[in-house]
Amino acid sequence: MLLVVAAPALAAGPNEVDAKDVVTFHEDVEPILQRSCQGCHRPEGVAYGGMKAPMALTTYEESRPWARSIARQVEAKRMPPWFASEETHGLFTNERILSQEEVDTILSWASTGARRGDPANAPEPVEWPTGWLIGEPDLVLDLAEPFWVDDDVKDLNISLKAEMITNEMLSEPRWIKAIEFRSGSDVVHHVVGSRIAAETETPGASGLIGGIAPGTEPFHLPDGAGRLLTPGTQLYFSMHYNKEPGVDTGVWDRSQMAFKFHPKDAKIDRIAKWEGVGNSDFEIPPGHENWIIGASKVFEYPTTIYGYLPHSHLRGLDAKYTAYYPDGTEEVLLDVPAYDWNWQTNYIYKEPKDIPAGTRVDVLMTYVNTEERNELTVLELDTTRAVQFGGPTTDEMMIGFIDYSEDRGDEQITETEGASAAATPAAGGAR
Repeated sequence: MLLVVAAPALAAGPNEVDAKDVVTFHEDVEPILQRSCQGCHRPEGVAYGGMKAPMALTTYEESRPWARSIARQVEAKRMPPWFASEETHGLFTNERILSQEEVDTILSWASTGARRGDPANAPEPVEWPTGWLIGEPDLVLDLAEPFWVDDDVKDLNISLKAEMITNEMLSEPRWIKAIEFRSGSDVVHHVVGSRIAAETETPGASGLIGGIAPGTEPFHLPDGAGRLLTPGTQLYFSMHYNKEPGVDTGVWDRSQMAFKFHPKDAKIDRIAKWEGVGNSDFEIPPGHENWIIGASKVFEYPTTIYGYLPHSHLRGLDAKYTAYYPDGTEEVLLDVPAYDWNWQTNYIYKEPKDIPAGTRVDVLMTYVNTEERNELTVLELDTTRAVQFGGPTTDEMMIGFIDYSEDRGDEQITETEGASAAATPAAGGAR
C-alpha cells in the first residue's frame, strides 16, 4: 500500500508537482549550502589541511549541474564530512551535520527538476574570507629554507627548521590564540609544529603546538587560555611528504605556520597544551580485520579539554576517547565510528570540557589489515605483512591528540613557560 501511494510522487515530473510543494534553489537549498557546504565549496576554496573541494556551490549556475551528485552524497551521509557519532551532536563548534529535513529538501529539489526559484528570495551572499582562516595573522613563519622533495620520494618524514623568531618579528612574548598551518605544495600530507626537532612525531612528544592533516581545521583557543611564544624561539616543522615517485615529480615546498595572538592586556591563566595519547609499540597481524590498539593518560590536575584529533593511517577504522572519573563513573568523550584518513577532523568544543583531577582518558583505535581495505584506499597495501608504528603512509600510527590545559594552582609551571610568563606581567601571568 505504501509503495502504491509513493509511486506517483516518485514519478511526478517537474510540471506535475503542486506549487506549494515545489522546492527551489534560492528559497530552500541555498540557505542549506551556505550553512553547511560553501565553507569548502566556493571559488577560493578552503583547503582544510590541503583538502580542496572540486567545485563551487555558491550560485545556482554552479550548483545546478551537480544536483543529482549532491543528492547522492547527502543521502549517503558522505557529505558534509563529519565522522563523530550522534551522541556528541551539538557539542563541537565545527560540527557539519544536515538534519533529516535538510536532506529531504535537497533530495526533493534534485528529483523535481532542480528549479532555480525567485532570486529575489535568495539569502544574502556570505562574505567568505579569502586569506587565512584565522584572519590576518600577527606572525607568519615559513620553512627556514625551501625544501626540495625529490623525484624518487614516495614517503618522507623529516624535521625542518622554521624561520627563527627574531626581535624584529616579535618584540615581546605573546600568548597564542589561534594557529593555522598552510602546506607549500601538493605533496604535503601532514605537518606538526613543535618547539623540538623530531624526525617523526611520536606519541606524547612534548612541545607540540599544533598541526594539519587532510581535513584538519585551524586551532583556536578560548579567552584565558594560550600557548606562549617568545622572541628567539626556534620552531620546527615535522613534515610528512607523500607522492608517487617518478621523473619530474619533484617539487619545492615552503610550508608556513601562522599565529593570531590574544590582546596584550588579556588575562591568561591557563597554559594550553597539545599532546598525543598514543602507542608506538604495536604490531597489527597480517589478514586481521579488527585489531584494537589502546593508550591512556591520567590527568593529575583539574583539566579543561578544548578538543581532540584522532590520527591513524590507511588501516584505521575507528577511534574512541573515554573518560574514567575518580568516582567510578565513565563517559564517552568522542566516538568516531567511521574514521577517514582523508578527513582527519579535529573536534573542537563549543564549551570546553572540564574533568576532575585523577581522571583517566583511554583512547582506543581499531585497524584492519585485509585485502578488502585496498578497495577504500588510493595506495596498494601489503596485507600479508605485520604492520608496526612508522612514518610512511603504508605503516601505521595510533595517536589520540588532546588540546587541554591544567589548573595547577600555585605549582611552578615548566621552566620555559614560567620564565616567559614572568616576563609578561601584562598578560596576567599563568597558574
